[in-house]
Amino acid sequence: MPVRHRMPYDEPVAGDDLFLLNRTASGLFTLKPNITTQPCLFYGDNEYHLVLQPKWNSLQPKDYLIENVMREEFELTMMSHPLYRLFVKGIPTRRQPVRIINPFGVAMSYGFPSPMLPLTSSLDVASFLATHRRNEQTGEWEAIEEYDSQGNINVGVLYVLDLALPFPMMVGLSCVGMQAFERPGRQKSYGLHIEKGGNFNEYRFVYGFQFRQNPEEVRCLEEKFEKGNWLTPDELIAQKAQDILRTKRVSEAAFQLNCRNNPSQNPEENRSKLEKAGVQILNSSGHTFSDEELNREFYPHAEEKWEEMFNSVVAVHPGFDTLLTDIRNFPTTAMGRNFFRK
Repeated sequence: MPVRHRMPYDEPVAGDDLFLLNRTASGLFTLKPNITTQPCLFYGDNEYHLVLQPKWNSLQPKDYLIENVMREEFELTMMSHPLYRLFVKGIPTRRQPVRIINPFGVAMSYGFPSPMLPLTSSLDVASFLATHRRNEQTGEWEAIEEYDSQGNINVGVLYVLDLALPFPMMVGLSCVGMQAFERPGRQKSYGLHIEKGGNFNEYRFVYGFQFRQNPEEVRCLEEKFEKGNWLTPDELIAQKAQDILRTKRVSEAAFQLNCRNNPSQNPEENRSKLEKAGVQILNSSGHTFSDEELNREFYPHAEEKWEEMFNSVVAVHPGFDTLLTDIRNFPTTAMGRNFFRK
């Protein structure tokens, strides 16, 4: 398959584990998984669905309010983390602040329903997801056996999305990539917006390949990704996301944010709908990052994580070398010293 999605100024970069500092049409930046030498993205599923669409698209309109206010609670939770706030405000450089913002993509990566289908630039990641399922009770990844309990062959499916047009012209496709939290970058995530009633199976440029589950291949993938733990690390933000989804507890601040995002809706009616649906609206959130949590989980490793993150980033566009140099040197600046040392 030829590489057709590169823009004229895009140079091919060797290294599947690299990320590219990239700017979008909106002026925001992304840390984009390197796809300059590959022609496609992937999606893996451990079973074939006649209609393949994001979970969001199968929701009833009455459920939108519930899912949105929980996602808004998660957004406020992310904003209570200093690294996420820095990415939103912008990493200072000599030229301009580098703002890396994709709250919907990050929420999708942590289990919140979204109109986007999660894709990846990694065939290995897609293959792992196609050969395993996650136990919602334990959080553990479980390999799909070669045969089911009736002795039938278990079959998975791998999808290939051919990037047959320049990336900005692929309608509905966006980059999630590396973010302030680890999971999206480790899964080398992209998102494809699927219209209501759409079916990924029928999308242009999409090809699906069914395969028989092979225990030997599954073992290789488990070894590579530490039985899935590497792809879904035990981050504190992941625990907070699961708590929001499980308990349906949100803060008054999240409810007010939802009201501002939906000015045409009646706040008291929405409050009543949420309460009837089992959503608890609390005066204060139990999900925001506390000083104790940050002192334990973030500050002791912040500079090391920063160096690790941006050592895997390259600049391919003219002038971006300066931005990347300033980003790497940020911890040595006066502002950076204050940021990384509590």
